[in-house]
Amino acid sequence: MTDGTLAASVLTRVAELLADLPAADVAALAEGRARLAVLPVAPPVTAAGPPAPHPAADLDGAVTALAAMTSRADGTAYLTPWPAKDLRALAARLGLRGVAGLRKAELVDRLVDRTVGFRLNSAAVRQL
Repeated sequence: MTDGTLAASVLTRVAELLADLPAADVAALAEGRARLAVLPVAPPVTAAGPPAPHPAADLDGAVTALAAMTSRADGTAYLTPWPAKDLRALAARLGLRGVAGLRKAELVDRLVDRTVGFRLNSAAVRQL
């Protein structure tokens, strides 16, 4: 694709997105009170569930994967197989404090709340 064709394709997709937004959200964008964000598309979920993490935890990849997830259940399923050591490293990468004494299940819940849950809660507040 040429730069002009690519730009036209992107603008078409943005126009489709704006057409589906409520008028109040479009007005907020126009007035600078809201902004659009680019998020990676989630990888397809297979019948076996979300993809398992790499044996040596890829923290940047995990942050990206969690950002693309659309439910807390997906985030929990993704992080549950991780060893507690890698979960603590991910918590440190995300700036979570006070996780040293947490059990693994509590740590998974805290990480999911900080990533997927935070985004879902923010989206729910925007709908109000």
